Amino acid sequence: MIERICVIASSYPQARSPERGAFIQKLVSEWGDNNVKVDVVAPKSIPNTIRCIVKRKHEVQCFADQIERPYYMSFPERKIGQISLKRIARKNYLKAAQKGVNKVSIPDLYYGKFLLRGGYAAMLAAQKFNKPVIVDLGESKLIERFNEEELEIAKKIVPKIDGFACVSQRLINEIIELGAKPENILYAPNTVDTEVFYPMDRYKCREKLGLPKNDFIVSFIGHFIYRKGPLRVLEAINMIGDLPVKGIFMGEGNQTPKGDNVLHVGSVPNKELPFWLNASDVFVLPTLAEGYCNAINEAMACGVPIISSDIEDVRHQVTDDMGILVNPHNTIELAQAITNLLGNKVKLEEVGQECVKVAKIRFEKSRGVRILEWLWKKTTNKI
Repeated sequence: MIERICVIASSYPQARSPERGAFIQKLVSEWGDNNVKVDVVAPKSIPNTIRCIVKRKHEVQCFADQIERPYYMSFPERKIGQISLKRIARKNYLKAAQKGVNKVSIPDLYYGKFLLRGGYAAMLAAQKFNKPVIVDLGESKLIERFNEEELEIAKKIVPKIDGFACVSQRLINEIIELGAKPENILYAPNTVDTEVFYPMDRYKCREKLGLPKNDFIVSFIGHFIYRKGPLRVLEAINMIGDLPVKGIFMGEGNQTPKGDNVLHVGSVPNKELPFWLNASDVFVLPTLAEGYCNAINEAMACGVPIISSDIEDVRHQVTDDMGILVNPHNTIELAQAITNLLGNKVKLEEVGQECVKVAKIRFEKSRGVRILEWLWKKTTNKI
């Protein structure tokens, strides 16, 4: 029986960045509800911490029994001559994680998020204290984004890990290619809590948030980076012209949307996301790669039609009845998809109802509970 888990992750929600690591926070909360004590080790990047100083604070629930946030020095992913700053940053992260591990109780199991950060650190801790280790894979890419050195590290550590929880079939295939045994893998797509994310009155949500009543509002959730595409969403909105289409952009990053058609830009605490989504007419995410997108799930559960990317990962989530899939590079297609739904209230309602129907089926059992039940079985069989 598992009584205590130590989770090691790259991020965990805090006052000035409440959205970072929300998926891990959800697991911790669900495990706690099932009488499992959970400690979290989430090393903090010094440069990122400095950048966050100017951001306003939010109230954030920890849920963990103990949380350690040791500092480490991170660097941009580039080389100076033959020196790899990325390699140095990874080593710094691992050292910081081990400091955090030494400050919490020895658990029954170590659980790492992402292979070469939390997963690697969890494996080292598990070896030190002779405990099992599970790694949660939710990356948008795995093998493809590794350089030669990282690929060798992955091939070295994967056989030493007792199990993997994967959000997509693609990640399952890739981790098997790296040396994992199929019987040690759980297919566990992301889910959302339908008691938190559910359809609400659009105009009441807009009134609560101070948003205009009659505009057609497009919402975006994700990091403000090229892969996610916030600027492509804004470009598509701007293409529509004189029609009253506006955008709300929830997240942070270097590609920050700006302009007259932007109603909101910035981080939003997870507990406030249902109001922002329900204030929206459509959810738009022209992502170039995903694992299994939680933001899409959240929009789906709120009954918000989805416009996203016609790529393998998203096709597993969004059927033709739940929205429109387009070429994520093509902002003209994106603008046309928004316009098609803008002019068809009946279609919007039908698509929204289909999203809610699918969500109720898919999210009947939470991801956290599924993983915990799997862990109980594996520990019973003495992984």
